[in-house]
Amino acid sequence: MDLETSIKKYESAVRVYNLLYTLLDFATIFFALHIIFSLTNMEDIFSIISFFEPYTGIKYDFLGFKVLFETLGIILVELLLTIIITAIRYSLKEKKDAIKLIEEKFPALKEKLRTAYDNRNTDNIIVKDLIGGVIIALKPVESLSLLNTKLLTIGIGLTLLTGLGAMYIATTEYHTDISPKNIPQVIAPYVSGPNADLYPVAENGGTSNNENNKEGLFGKPEVIVVEGKAVDFKIPPGSGQGFTSEQEGNKTNESFIQSNPVNPEAVASQAYYENLPEGYRNVIQNYFEEMAKE
Repeated sequence: MDLETSIKKYESAVRVYNLLYTLLDFATIFFALHIIFSLTNMEDIFSIISFFEPYTGIKYDFLGFKVLFETLGIILVELLLTIIITAIRYSLKEKKDAIKLIEEKFPALKEKLRTAYDNRNTDNIIVKDLIGGVIIALKPVESLSLLNTKLLTIGIGLTLLTGLGAMYIATTEYHTDISPKNIPQVIAPYVSGPNADLYPVAENGGTSNNENNKEGLFGKPEVIVVEGKAVDFKIPPGSGQGFTSEQEGNKTNESFIQSNPVNPEAVASQAYYENLPEGYRNVIQNYFEEMAKE
């Protein structure tokens, strides 16, 4: 057997082993995704998406079984994600050819095997002698020796573990309270933060905190500024004389007198205009007009 034929035999065995590792990765990822999706009731996502909502609850014949649309849909999603993840993992793995694996497992052939294979078409006595020695050294090398038993054991163990977990969930129909429908409520405290001031949205588009914003207008009297000077004013209840400045006005303690029935038509109070301090009239009048708009 010549050197090229021997290397091709080893390369074929390495491809089979790499395929076996990939299949174990594929099965492990698929079962792991199935466990996660089952525990989180990911099938409910189809009832949330308006495009799929009309199909939810419909059963289809699949391999002699009646399977819900949601179950078939989530299995297809799991398969798609598994293919993508497996392809990414495979592309990131270090690729070792048969020659490199043989040189790692059999140090006596280190550098010699690659050199002999690269110069296999060279016709001189030195290369022929090297190739002859390499072929003799390759005779005890079995293809099975290139199998990574450690990687194979880990792959089989993870596949069995995740497979049994998926089978347990399928037979017991075990689920959690987590669902795509309540995920926003679950993650809201982590997204907004523990000290965030959140208020529910009311039907009219406002929030439940809008009432607190009115206190500045209808609550206790506040300080106004007239001609650059801060002035505190308040409404004396029952005085019947409108607003007076606390700084300039006279405090009164008049008792309430019932007025006679009159035409309920609005009439401007003379006291309103006569008792307003000079310079304050327009400010207070504008204040009342703003209140009337509310």
